[in-house]
Amino acid sequence: MSRPSLDYWFTMGSTYNYLTAMRIQGAATAAGVEVVYRPVRNVAALTGAQSLPFIDGTTKYRYMWRDIERRALSRNLPLRLPVTYPSKATLLANKVAQVATAEGWAGIFLRAAYPLWFAEGKPNGTEGNLRAALIMCGHDFDRVLALANAPETQASLDAATDAARALGVFGSPTFAIGPELFWGDDHLEDAIAWAKTGRLAR
Repeated sequence: MSRPSLDYWFTMGSTYNYLTAMRIQGAATAAGVEVVYRPVRNVAALTGAQSLPFIDGTTKYRYMWRDIERRALSRNLPLRLPVTYPSKATLLANKVAQVATAEGWAGIFLRAAYPLWFAEGKPNGTEGNLRAALIMCGHDFDRVLALANAPETQASLDAATDAARALGVFGSPTFAIGPELFWGDDHLEDAIAWAKTGRLAR
């Protein structure tokens, strides 16, 4: 009998995805649920949005960083503010994540790349981030970058983005069990419970 599973839709440019990337594998494994990593191109490709979800200088932007700061502290996650946002190289980071997904090491990559961005000031997708993250993952930078920049990887990432949009995914992170969607890091436990039992935990 196969284990229950959930699809984890994400973009490496998502700030809140830091919180999820660092804990989803452990939480799901402890519950006996398999995680299927599903990177997408970016949130704008899902929604058609013309602006960033968080704009510097706004109340929402300030709230987002304070919210992440509180949650990171509660989970002992490294965080050094201010964090560069947005990362200018998110597409490349997502293409590397697509390679990692195809080869089975996406979770390791996310857990390496995000702290480099949020604690060491190396935004996702930049050369400094990718070189350091790939070394930590035990993979050759030049090999992975060649695969990431191959047309086939872009095509597969685009196809995944189309599939996410068709499913109704509009943000990162999103967890899907069949047609049931759970958006946001604060709904991870709900998604895991649904994957196991088809209902929310009491």
